[in-house]
Amino acid sequence: MPLKHYSDRHLIRLLATRSRRTDITPWELTQSHVELGRFLAGELAELLDLEPCDIQHPQGLRKGWQVAREEEIVLLPLLRAGLYATDGVREVLRRAPVVHISPQRERGLSDAELAQLPSIEGRTFILIDSVVNTGASLEPVLNQLQERGAGRLIVVALVGPATTAKRLEGAFPGVHFFFARVSENQYMGVGTTDTGNRLFGTLSTKSLEARPPHQVSVKE
Repeated sequence: MPLKHYSDRHLIRLLATRSRRTDITPWELTQSHVELGRFLAGELAELLDLEPCDIQHPQGLRKGWQVAREEEIVLLPLLRAGLYATDGVREVLRRAPVVHISPQRERGLSDAELAQLPSIEGRTFILIDSVVNTGASLEPVLNQLQERGAGRLIVVALVGPATTAKRLEGAFPGVHFFFARVSENQYMGVGTTDTGNRLFGTLSTKSLEARPPHQVSVKE
């Protein structure tokens, strides 16, 4: 499937500007991830079947819409950095179960983690990450799910390098990829540049003191 990204959308540019700043609080950063996750969930919802449902309307019982078999869709946030983007996705998919996973680079999920997943065959899985740098954590999980007969596979990410995005698109033609942005910049976050540390405020005092005053680290 063609990888979809929204790098040129004005809303994404505005939200991404906030997510790239280091002069905001961890809580403000988490909210930008939530908003980006909500946006992407709105886009991927076009892939999902809807079914009519009864709702209480001011004029009495009326018909509305809901995602068909939503309880069978599984959300898989990768590592801690995917947590808040997942919160945004859950604002759209409120009944879908969430299973947190911590894949090892190049190796994927352990047998224990695979065992904790709901039955895989035929099921829709949405993998959610904040940043897909090289795909080393993501790719083995996709392979494991495909090998076990998963149905529809969807990847949601807030940003990824253009080279990685292109390679993933070619390597997994049956997977739906939704990236808020693709970027020409690629780096592995460490310390003050690590997304998880920035989201959770787990920056060491030493690393903060070493940063020059007013320095803004930009993730393009």
